[in-house]
Amino acid sequence: MMSTSRPAACGAPSPAPGQWWRLSLTILLSGVAAGLIGISMAYLLEGFEWLFYGVRDGSLPQRVTEAATWRRVLAPAAGGLVAGSLWWWERATGGVVTVERTVEDTSLDSARRMGILRPFADAVLQVLTVGSGNSVGREGAPRLAAGAVASRVSLALRVDVEWVPVLVASAAGAGLAAMYNAPLGGAAYAVEIVMLASTRAGRGVRAPALAVVISVLATVVSWLHSHAAASLSMPRAPLAGADLLAAVVVIPTAALAGWGARSLWGWFKAHRLPDSWTLPLAIGGAGLLTGTTSLWLAELPGNGKDAFQAALTSPPTGTALVALAGVIVLKPLLTGATLGAGATGGLLAPSFALGSSVGAALAGLAHLAGADVSVAAMAVLGGGVVLAVTQKAPVFAALFIWELPHAPLWLLPVLLIGTTGAVAVTTWLPGRRADARLHRA
Repeated sequence: MMSTSRPAACGAPSPAPGQWWRLSLTILLSGVAAGLIGISMAYLLEGFEWLFYGVRDGSLPQRVTEAATWRRVLAPAAGGLVAGSLWWWERATGGVVTVERTVEDTSLDSARRMGILRPFADAVLQVLTVGSGNSVGREGAPRLAAGAVASRVSLALRVDVEWVPVLVASAAGAGLAAMYNAPLGGAAYAVEIVMLASTRAGRGVRAPALAVVISVLATVVSWLHSHAAASLSMPRAPLAGADLLAAVVVIPTAALAGWGARSLWGWFKAHRLPDSWTLPLAIGGAGLLTGTTSLWLAELPGNGKDAFQAALTSPPTGTALVALAGVIVLKPLLTGATLGAGATGGLLAPSFALGSSVGAALAGLAHLAGADVSVAAMAVLGGGVVLAVTQKAPVFAALFIWELPHAPLWLLPVLLIGTTGAVAVTTWLPGRRADARLHRA
């Protein structure tokens, strides 16, 4: 029988003796499932990119560049029409129970209603949206699917009710970890964003430890596909005094950019179009806008990971600075338009795409002024700061961004200081109402 003696909000409890094998098996199955989901989503994304752009190999910007002009313009629109049509039906017939709702609901009613089919179907639609070139994050797909598996396994094995929210949150973070080969970032996401934002389940010592275990398991499984390679390629960036001085400029500038993006996206979500028959047309229209801008800048379609890669290797030239400025201005607007049209998706990649472009642009300007500043290091720092501000999660942002390109160790304390300070300062800036709507959506 499942114990209901205490609510989940009291923190992760010590399992009863008979619960140990149930909990251990759930942890193992959830971690392995999250890793396999991460692999499947990676293959699915590549397949959708090939389908919509007609180019078999290469990164999304390479596919966009090599595709015919009509494909570049119409691919995001077509993907938006398809996904929007299916989302219209899905939402009209009950929608999807989210990870956050499942973690908040101590009665387990949401966990029972979450199911498997709808979360996986919604995850596929999110990947389709990104794979066709629409400007929105794809991290919601693996975390939703992995959370649904953890919920179903927990109920099937009759794990103690107090552990179910922790397991679902941890599996959601593990899905993110598997997709980006970032186990510490995935665990921090589970604790700092899902657990602490939804309940007090993450305040005990055991809950973060469980999140780390499941994220590591998922990441190791994902190595079957990634071979433990970093998600992004970063040039060498040894510690230099010029970089520390540049960080003093990059951190506040990126913090302001993050605050602006957070307010902008909050406004778009507050004015989101209704889930009516216009949903496919609205998302398709946002996709058409993204496809048209891709004729000028191939890094604009997709979630933003490729824009981060471009920032990491951006040369300190005037042409490169113009491209970075294009990402800084257009990426937040395109992402806001896509979310405002009604698409489901995340904001992690759009956030670090913006921040990395800000950091790389400032480093490029410093180079043109004669200072030897690492463009890659400033791109990582800017990406971490913007991500921290938009998510209000400094530890997650620092660890996650540091892991993505396997950045040098010296950058980690700089990231932690920068993200913590940025979140502390921007919390008091205007725009709390739009910010609240952004995080409730």
